[in-house]
Amino acid sequence: MISIRIPQDRIGVLIGKNGETRSKIENISGVRLEIDSETGDVNLDDNSPKDPEMPLKVREVVRAIGRGFSPERAFRLFDTGVYLEIIDLKDYTGKNSKRVKTVRSRLIGTRGKTRRLIEELSESYISIYGNTVSIIGDYIQMEISRESIMMILRGNQHGTVYKYLERKRKDIRLAKLDSV
Repeated sequence: MISIRIPQDRIGVLIGKNGETRSKIENISGVRLEIDSETGDVNLDDNSPKDPEMPLKVREVVRAIGRGFSPERAFRLFDTGVYLEIIDLKDYTGKNSKRVKTVRSRLIGTRGKTRRLIEELSESYISIYGNTVSIIGDYIQMEISRESIMMILRGNQHGTVYKYLERKRKDIRLAKLDSV
């Protein structure tokens, strides 16, 4: 039995309208979810999964939904070679809540421009929720997204980050050609 705790305000997203999201996770994976909406605890009953990796994939899907991703984006984690990384902003800013807020604002950008550009140019998904930034992507997408985020955390100018992303776009295209 694997246990995960997600924020209570994300429990409704995990369950979905009329339980659709929960049912879809259970049907894809063969892993039953026991959700305690009072505490935010989610237990995965992994006694008879279709695939031995499924309980771990379901754990990552639940964590992704808990970190602010839509279920549709989180379901990408069921694909082979797609990963979730969660970066705690407090590890880079200390406990100063003003600094965390500033860094979070820089990561989002004006009207979401920075987050959107990181997503588009790295072809990954980014979620900024609470004091965390989460990334869903394959290995190359993850590397590029992580480095872009780290550049912003180190205080680099947005223009520098955007140029980095444009250069790395070629790496993603080459990786796609190699996999075909």
